[in-house]
Amino acid sequence: MTSFSWFRRVAHSLNHSRPWWWRGLVHTLKADRWAWWVEPENEVQIHPRALWLDLTLRGQGNRVVVEPGARLRGVTLDIAGEGHLVHIPRGCVLNQVYIRIRGKNNRLELAERVRFTRGGEIWLEDEGSQVYIGQDTTIVQAHLSAIEGTTLRIEEGCLFAYQIEVRTGDSHSILDAATGGRLNPSADVVIGPRVWIGARALVLKGARVPPDSVVAAAAVVTRPFEEPGVVLAGHPARIVKRGIRWTSKR
Repeated sequence: MTSFSWFRRVAHSLNHSRPWWWRGLVHTLKADRWAWWVEPENEVQIHPRALWLDLTLRGQGNRVVVEPGARLRGVTLDIAGEGHLVHIPRGCVLNQVYIRIRGKNNRLELAERVRFTRGGEIWLEDEGSQVYIGQDTTIVQAHLSAIEGTTLRIEEGCLFAYQIEVRTGDSHSILDAATGGRLNPSADVVIGPRVWIGARALVLKGARVPPDSVVAAAAVVTRPFEEPGVVLAGHPARIVKRGIRWTSKR
């Protein structure tokens, strides 16, 4: 092992443990790239104002693009497989976000001015899964997951509180005991434009939240709703109020 390769492994390990003195050193020397682990035959275009960007890119044919003007702090990109795309455009702000991608031909695309203010996780697995987040969407803290070739789509102008989970599948199978057939296939999730989701809400496979609506705190959305301008609450969620609109101002 060459001395440079040894140094990269040490730097990569320190990026995970993050002792205080290493954080200061990396920030001062702008040395985030020391700890990146990128295998050949992958494309990386990253120009962030980053205090912490921990990049692991294994496999081939993967592409990571972070445009100038995006700000990443404490972000981990952990990618393995083939043909994945990650695109983070200008104006995006990601704080303490962990992004994990496995499989083949999965896509994570953010529009301009998407903000994660206090952390979150984005998981893509299997083949052909997609997560899209529309412009001017603000997420305080959430776990977003797309698996088995499904799409999780969040339209523009949404507002997410904290401890929210949105997922297109259950990650494990429930089978019919008599036939062996699967009872819980994954399905797309669509959150329409200008949706406000309250703290600790769950939005599960097959759900659709209509435009200009509110998902109440701790609600569990398990099916599609079409009527815009409603409040969804309960477990499972149902319409409890119609004809509403909301604003982020008090």
